[in-house]
Amino acid sequence: MTTSQDLLPTVFLPGFLCDERVWADTISQLTAPGPFVSLHFKDCKDLQDMLNLLIQLPYPRFNLIGFSMGGYVAELFATQYPERLQHLALIAVNVGPLSERERQWRLNMKEMLGKFQYRGMNEKELSRFLHPNSLSKAHVTNTIIDMSAGYTSEMYLNQMMATLDRKDLGAELAQLSCPILLVAGRDDRVVPLKQIESLHQQVPQAKLHIIDECGHYVPLEKPAELAQILNRALLAYS
Repeated sequence: MTTSQDLLPTVFLPGFLCDERVWADTISQLTAPGPFVSLHFKDCKDLQDMLNLLIQLPYPRFNLIGFSMGGYVAELFATQYPERLQHLALIAVNVGPLSERERQWRLNMKEMLGKFQYRGMNEKELSRFLHPNSLSKAHVTNTIIDMSAGYTSEMYLNQMMATLDRKDLGAELAQLSCPILLVAGRDDRVVPLKQIESLHQQVPQAKLHIIDECGHYVPLEKPAELAQILNRALLAYS
C-alpha cells in the first residue's frame, strides 16, 4: 500500500520576477498526489544560489516543473543531478543562449537600474507577455503586476544577470532517462512556439503539449489546461 511518505514531492520553479503566486491557480486544480512545493528566487544572488535551492531540498528524488527562467534552472539541475529526478516538465522555456539583442537589452537595463529604483511591471508592458484574451482578466494582470512590484532593483538585476550566459542544454537533456514534458503557449511572443519545437527536435523522447489562445504566462493564463496536462504526466509516473 502506498503511504504519504512514499509519494514523491513535485517542486515548482517560477519565472523572472515571479513568486509562488504564479503557480497557485494551477496547483489548486491538480489531482495528482502531492506534496507540492513552490519555491522562489527572490533572495538568490546568482545562478548557483538558484541551483542550491534544489540541491538542498530534503528529498532524495522528486518531480521538477519549471516555468520560463525557472525552466532553465530546472534544465540545468536535471543535467547535473539526473539521479534526483523522477519527472521533468518545462513550460515556456527558451532554447539555448540568449540572442545578442536580448543580451544587449539586459545590459542596458542593468545600466538603467543603477540609476532608478525598479517599481514593478505596468499594464502597458503586459501586452508583450499575454494573449489578448488574458489582458482582460484582472486576476491575471493584477497577479503579474503585484508579483513584480515585490522586487527591488537589486533583486531584478540578480535574476536578470544570473541567466545572462545560458547554454544550449538540448543534447544533455536528450541523454536523460527520466520522462520530459514540454508545454508551450501557441501565441507566446517571449518564447515563440518554434523555439520549443526546436527543443523538442533536440529531445525527441519528450512529449510536447501546445495550449491554444495562450501567451507566455501559461500557469496564470491557462491553469486548468496546464493542470490537466500535469495531472496526466504525474499520475503516469507516480
